Amino acid sequence: MDSELKTILCVFAFGLGASIASFLNVVAWRVPRGESIVRPPSHCPKCNAPIRWWQNIPILSWLALRGKCASCRAPISPRYIIVETIGGLLFLAVAWKFLPVVSAVVLLWIWVSLMLVGSVIDFDHKLLPDFVTVGGMVLGLVYAVAKSAVNMVYGAGLAGCMPLFWSVSGLVFGFGLLMFIRTVGTKAFKREAMGMGDVFLMGAVGALFGPVAVLFTLIVSSVLGSVAGLSLVALAKTKFGRFLEIPYGPYICGACLVWIFFGPEIVNWYLSVMGL
Repeated sequence: MDSELKTILCVFAFGLGASIASFLNVVAWRVPRGESIVRPPSHCPKCNAPIRWWQNIPILSWLALRGKCASCRAPISPRYIIVETIGGLLFLAVAWKFLPVVSAVVLLWIWVSLMLVGSVIDFDHKLLPDFVTVGGMVLGLVYAVAKSAVNMVYGAGLAGCMPLFWSVSGLVFGFGLLMFIRTVGTKAFKREAMGMGDVFLMGAVGALFGPVAVLFTLIVSSVLGSVAGLSLVALAKTKFGRFLEIPYGPYICGACLVWIFFGPEIVNWYLSVMGL
């Protein structure tokens, strides 16, 4: 692909990602509260003044308003601009790495959106909604079926079904592995070690990227979660060993992002170092 065209598409990708992330902010706020994501239109939660379209431009409006409501000057959480910026950067990074394979770009844009809104909701409510977890599993299976069907049309034979086999095996392995860890952990701690949402989320990772990605994501997410947990202990001056209830979903999502952008390269490097 021509570098100039790729640059233009990446700029578009950033704007698209920021716009979708702006909508995901609404989803993350309303869905856990059982509210409609369509009605009422965007409004200030303090004074209920409607937010005009020019006050709702991702990133730019927050900066122009200096993080305050245009009507009552109540502060607007910086999380809005943070989520919008992260969404834009992730869409840009996916486009930069995976173009011109449009199908892969669209798949990953959808999955990145699900992970982003799921992480925000999990941080706030310790809850992973089904449309993120089950939706991710369905997304992976549908993509695998479509890819296998295309392979079969082009005469790949039974070998063309490998994407579907890889997806199903990844889903079963990811779901089963985390279910086993959850069961053992619950018995060891005598309380729920992790939510079922985390189990389904790892199943989605497997359905989308296969069994190797599950192992990679499990290891990296455990490291990320441990660092976060120890940091919370240090900052809160909590006694080491006290049971901390921290959401695991965002760390699974973070580790999955590492896999998407660097995972295969890291695995290949590790295998070469080990002489395998």
